[in-house]
Amino acid sequence: IRRPPRSTQGVSSAASDVYKRQLLITFLPAIHWSKRTLTDKNKTLWGSFLIEYKGIKLFFACDTGYGNIYKKLGEKFGPIDLAFINIGAYDFRPMFEKSIYHATPEEALNIGKDLKSKKVLGIHWGTILLSLEDPFEPPVRFKNAAEEYGFNKNDAILFKIGESRTLGDLLKN
Repeated sequence: IRRPPRSTQGVSSAASDVYKRQLLITFLPAIHWSKRTLTDKNKTLWGSFLIEYKGIKLFFACDTGYGNIYKKLGEKFGPIDLAFINIGAYDFRPMFEKSIYHATPEEALNIGKDLKSKKVLGIHWGTILLSLEDPFEPPVRFKNAAEEYGFNKNDAILFKIGESRTLGDLLKN
C-alpha cells in the first residue's frame, strides 16, 4: 500500500495500490480531523478506505461525519457490497449540538445509501465513553432507522459486544 501524502490538504484524488493484481486498497477522504500532539492539528491525513478483492467491495469509514463527499464516492466507486461505518460518539451537548466528525446512526445509514452500499455494518459504539449518548443508544437507533434509508433491517448489521462473524457470512443475501 502506498503511503498517502502527509498533508490533509487537497485529498480530492484517491491514492491506490495493487497487491498481486487482486487486492486494491484505495485511500479516500473522510470528514474528520487528525491530531497526535498539541501542535500538529490536521498535519496528517485522515481518511477512509475502499478495499476491493475478487469483485467484492468493502468500504471502511474509520471515523467520519456525514457530508456530500459520500454521494460523489458512491457515484465513482459504487455499488459497495458492505460498508463499515461509525454510529457512536456523536452527542457532545451542551458543548455543541452535534459532532460534525462522528456520524449519528441515521447519518451512517445515509452514508451507506450515498455510497450505494448493499449492507451497512455499524461500528464504533459501546466501547469507551467519548460522548454523552447512552452507549447502547446507537444500535437501537441504527436498526430502527434502517428502512427509512432503504435498507432491510437484516442489511443494517450490528455485532453483539465480543461477537465475530466471517466476511462470507456478512456478504450472504
